[in-house]
Amino acid sequence: MHHRGLYLCRNSIATFLELESHFDRLLHSCSSLTNLKQIHSSLITCGFVRQSPHLGAQIIIKYSNFRDPEGARSLFDDIHHGPNSFLWNTMLRAYANGGHCSQALELYSLMRKTAIEPNNYTFPFVLKACASESLSIHGKLVHCDVIRTGFNSDLYVEAALVDMYAKCGLIDDGQKVFDRMSKRDLVCWTAMITAYEQAERPQDSLSLFNKMQQEDLSMDSITAVSVASAVGQLGDSKKAQSVHAYVIRNIFLWDICVGNSIIAMYGKCGDVEKARLIFDRMTEKDGITWNSMLSGYTQNGLASEALLLFHQMQASGSKPNPVTALIMVSACAYLGSWQLGRKLHNFIIDSEIELDTTLWNAIMDMYAKCGDLDTAVEMFNRSHSSERDVSSWNVLISGYGMHGHGNEALELFSQMQEEGVQPNHITFTSILSACSHAGLINEGRKCFADMTKFCVIPEAKHYACMVDMLGRAGLLYEAYDLIKNMPTKPNDGVWGALLLACRIHGHGELGEIAANNLFQLEPEHTGYYILMSNIYAASSKWHEVGKLRQNIKSRGLRKPAAFSVIEFGKEVHGFHTADQLNPYSREVYKRVESLAVEMKMVGYVPDRSCVLHDVEEEDKEHILNYHSEKLAVAFGLMKIDPRTAIHVTKNLRVCNDCHSAFKFISYIYRRKIILRDANRFHHFQGGLCSCKDYCLADGTIQEYPESRLQVEFTLLLLQMRVRWWTREFHKELKEDVRFFPGAPRSTKDSTTGPNATTWKNLAMNRGRKISVLSRPACSTLYANLKEGIGNLRRFMEEPRTLWKILEIPRLFLDLPATRLA
Repeated sequence: MHHRGLYLCRNSIATFLELESHFDRLLHSCSSLTNLKQIHSSLITCGFVRQSPHLGAQIIIKYSNFRDPEGARSLFDDIHHGPNSFLWNTMLRAYANGGHCSQALELYSLMRKTAIEPNNYTFPFVLKACASESLSIHGKLVHCDVIRTGFNSDLYVEAALVDMYAKCGLIDDGQKVFDRMSKRDLVCWTAMITAYEQAERPQDSLSLFNKMQQEDLSMDSITAVSVASAVGQLGDSKKAQSVHAYVIRNIFLWDICVGNSIIAMYGKCGDVEKARLIFDRMTEKDGITWNSMLSGYTQNGLASEALLLFHQMQASGSKPNPVTALIMVSACAYLGSWQLGRKLHNFIIDSEIELDTTLWNAIMDMYAKCGDLDTAVEMFNRSHSSERDVSSWNVLISGYGMHGHGNEALELFSQMQEEGVQPNHITFTSILSACSHAGLINEGRKCFADMTKFCVIPEAKHYACMVDMLGRAGLLYEAYDLIKNMPTKPNDGVWGALLLACRIHGHGELGEIAANNLFQLEPEHTGYYILMSNIYAASSKWHEVGKLRQNIKSRGLRKPAAFSVIEFGKEVHGFHTADQLNPYSREVYKRVESLAVEMKMVGYVPDRSCVLHDVEEEDKEHILNYHSEKLAVAFGLMKIDPRTAIHVTKNLRVCNDCHSAFKFISYIYRRKIILRDANRFHHFQGGLCSCKDYCLADGTIQEYPESRLQVEFTLLLLQMRVRWWTREFHKELKEDVRFFPGAPRSTKDSTTGPNATTWKNLAMNRGRKISVLSRPACSTLYANLKEGIGNLRRFMEEPRTLWKILEIPRLFLDLPATRLA
């Protein structure tokens, strides 16, 4: 009887094991949630699910893989789990791997309440849940449980602790756990290396990597990604080549993640050619591959190449994602191309790419940098207050600042605080820059003093803004004192701001101090040598200029060439200074020469001090005529519809002479000119600039109201170009008549004033006939008007009669006649 019972028992066990094996194979081959539920139902029917913890665990894991945590939890709750932690750990694993961190922590808490002891399999999953949501407090509590239960020396638990502290940003705590480990595997080393890299501490990351190599551990593909990112942050090209060589030797380059990280690394190191070489050789490309290469082009100022690659990406069938859109928006902002920016914005909408707050802010910033501040303001106002973050406010404050609207930036800054948005370090950089561009010295000082009130510690960039603001206002020694009292060592941005201010105001002594510091900090930066050279040139210290230029040459440095671009239709045209290669150069040169004549006739005097070369005075004027921005504006006058603003972007700062010339051109031709230079935007309209001439060398703001300035311009025109307005005279001659002071007695007389060729060229450009009146005939007219002009000047002192003055010039001037036919 005993033997029969034993036989039946063995037979039952064999049957149970056979059935368990059968269902185990079914679960492994299960490929859909529907099939899983059918298997689950069969196991419930035969009662196996309660008898086999292994099968129960397999079903829980399958439910988790099919993203059905509710089904997994339902099974877990139905199973009699008893004091064994196996199923608890399985459920914790399902939650942690599925990203359901709060549910994992709730289950862990329930496990502790039911007196189920956690083990070395429990803690890694719980710590992973804490790391995923950066729950450092919960992680530290779990660490206490680890110590209490005695698992603090377990390799896997220690690795999980290091990873948790690293991902929560508590790198020092993670380092302590790491240092106490008796044995460290590659996972632990990689966790700490990645932690330092993600905390933007690349030197510490690479130092730890070197120690790992000293312990005869070789990096795997995951470590390679972190090391490449750390090298990219340093921008070290030599280290980048070493990492690349190591990856090739260990055959990691086939891994798409490693390939992407190498492309990004070379892009951050400025070696775009090597990045493109790897990109082209990759047989498999995902969205990150394309984005890494696009980002490399954009970060290195190759926005045009980024646009070409973007078109290739679309042609390849790869679908752009929000990150792609963000990179391309940045490229359009860099180019300052409104048309490309608008086209990209429409593409984003048509492609139904998710417009999250980050992308929305980037598009706002793009419009502001493309000269369309109105659209940026409209987008800001259209967004709900709940959709705005601190970056939204920063973008518009910065936009107001770069367009010279300092007061509007301050108003928005106040509104930001009223709505309870906490300013950050970027906010103060933007508002201080806005105050600097607008000459709002007292307001800027107050904003700088208020930084500590908002718990923002002034950084070097904030001091650079303050030095720039004080320097532009002529307060050079106050700016220098601020630098000397900085709590940290001044960087090149701070000294560069002082050097620029010294260039504006011609202060050689402080300029030399700033330059000597810059030559030590950035010995390869050509711009600082050029600025100091310009200071010497303005003081006619040509010997010092020669020494600096020889220094530049001996170092193999090159001065950046001035370059201006202008959009016309679907094309972008670029002009270098004295450009002879542009297909429109001959037409543009003729137009520039005629512009110079027309501007002089209304009072323009070339600012020869802008030519910092030891040449003859007449040569200086010739050089000024062919500045790149003047060529671009002349092209715009020729080609762009008069009703459309002329948008020009220049890579360097606009000179004072071109700034003055554009004011004259905007008034004569009634055209709006928007110029974006290296520092800011200038909106020229009606003879005025939005910067109110604050960018000029004297560093002062014109105090006259806009209407008063218009009257000054009108009086200048009255004195320099008077029209014979009597109806009888027009009926008799039926042609345009102009008197220009200094005009010859006849068109054949070239002893004084413009010669006959000048008048002929002017007439051809005007598309009409011009008669030059003799001096006696004009002197009578001029005498009659002289008294009226004197009265106008006296009237200007009476603000109440200003509106009457503005009407008077209409009697004397035929302003439409000044436009091109």
